[in-house]
Amino acid sequence: MRTEMPLSKPIRRFLHHTEETLDTEISLLRQPEAEPGGTLIDIYTYDIERNVIIFPAQYVGLLKDFVIAKQCTNLLMKGAAAKKSRYLVCSYTEDSVYRGMRQVYIDALKDEAKKEKKLPVQKLIQMLFILFSHFNEDVNDLPWNAITNASVYHRMPKIRKTQLYHVMKESKNDMDEMMEQESIVPRRYFVLNKAMFYARDMFLAKTLPADELMPVLNIPQMKKFNHLEVKEMLTTRWTHTAWYQSKVFGDNMLEILEKPLGPVQWNGTPTLDYYYDLYKVGVLLTDNLLSYMTMRDWFVWEEPKHLLRAHEHKEEYEKNALKKIFGDLLSDAWGDS
Repeated sequence: MRTEMPLSKPIRRFLHHTEETLDTEISLLRQPEAEPGGTLIDIYTYDIERNVIIFPAQYVGLLKDFVIAKQCTNLLMKGAAAKKSRYLVCSYTEDSVYRGMRQVYIDALKDEAKKEKKLPVQKLIQMLFILFSHFNEDVNDLPWNAITNASVYHRMPKIRKTQLYHVMKESKNDMDEMMEQESIVPRRYFVLNKAMFYARDMFLAKTLPADELMPVLNIPQMKKFNHLEVKEMLTTRWTHTAWYQSKVFGDNMLEILEKPLGPVQWNGTPTLDYYYDLYKVGVLLTDNLLSYMTMRDWFVWEEPKHLLRAHEHKEEYEKNALKKIFGDLLSDAWGDS
């Protein structure tokens, strides 16, 4: 482990355990503009010699420990998958981008038909790949977020209060996503986005456990559904709102999360096999969520380098998908002859 910064004994032991289990090396790096949840740059994804955990420079004490523990858990799952079998992620191809964008377009047209004020065509076109990419990011993060938080909570009891603070802050930030675009984003995708985070937070509220995490308590738009009588919830007043639909979809997604995660022994012996089992649970969760959202043909399971290459070619994929969807109608916009 390469670092000169002071570390508590529990987190130093966890770092040592991670390096020993994977036979690898970890470096810690402070950066002022780092992501709030930290970033893991690992040897299983990138062509580098050692793993680097980056976290905000202002993080100290238990908050720093939590972010390091969370990224170490992510590293253990990735490393176990790479050593035991193959470490795969949800990537995309030119064909899968077309399928995803085409479906978003069809759903957007259904929404637009009901609106008095129509979305400008250019904004509609720009939105297709943005939404596709957004859900790719979500499915590569959300299932693993639930697993790592549950694991850290049971492995590192001394940082639980700090973890709760961080998770609550993260939850509110996630729920704020898309809010400004609620009138623009097709209802289906706004609802699915909120439902995913609702399900994650409900699972963590039961697992950590912490009542403060309950979405119906800490998300303003959800508060109206707390202890709401069934008869009232079934009236037109509630059932036509995006937030009611988010709760319905979210409750279904919560079941999807709980089935594979329920049997997990969070305090099991932390061997390579144990972390590989956690990785397999994450893959199963991802597949189940994609099936529920009817997005299975949007993404493909591939090695991380495939996803990195896909990101490099995303503009090309988007352009070709738009040509297939709209044909010659976009020729002039793209500068084609």
